[in-house]
Amino acid sequence: DYLIQSILHAQEGSRELNIGTDVHTIAEKILKGEEYTFEPKLKPYIENTLSLIAEIKQKYPLVEAAEGKFNIPLAKVIATPDTIGFKGQIDAVFKNNKDEYLIVDWKTSSSDNASAEYRQQLSVYKKVYAAMKNIPEDKIKVAIGYVGLKNRINDGTIGKELDLKQPAASAFGTMTKKIEKFLSWRRDVRLFFEDLLQEENNDVIWRSVVEEWKKKEG
Repeated sequence: DYLIQSILHAQEGSRELNIGTDVHTIAEKILKGEEYTFEPKLKPYIENTLSLIAEIKQKYPLVEAAEGKFNIPLAKVIATPDTIGFKGQIDAVFKNNKDEYLIVDWKTSSSDNASAEYRQQLSVYKKVYAAMKNIPEDKIKVAIGYVGLKNRINDGTIGKELDLKQPAASAFGTMTKKIEKFLSWRRDVRLFFEDLLQEENNDVIWRSVVEEWKKKEG
């Protein structure tokens, strides 16, 4: 999965992925006060987004950022001698008059099964935003804004949820290990292929890459 999605960027063009892109674009326009239009199929997602924004603004009435891109040295996020840059994008940041912040990640996923993984990602965004804005981390909370939830028995209803559960204490450590693994591959590509070979499967891309690597290695 890492090879296909993160290295080769060969994600499938699914309907859910397309909806996610559209919803993020419209959410950005909403938060920036810009005009927007959308296809009828997006109506429940946009209504859910508007509803969650209204809920968030009850405690965090100010919009600090929408689809804010960042590019900072990775060393500002984790302890590393590497000089590699760290790029990304934070969906939304809200603020209240107590200088407390809420980072929100919009999700159009049909279930909340991956919440733990999303919180790991948000634990990194929290570190990044604190470093960028020189804000104490205890002043920043995170949330997952689900706008595309479906019932186990799909009855056509598209639900919403503002998941305010904070990342586990181990979340950032888990993400740090993943980043360190990537850095080890970057320093020595052989380590990447050693790990890849241990994940044997029947995926066409996996087989092609491994076969080419074996030819190269003789």
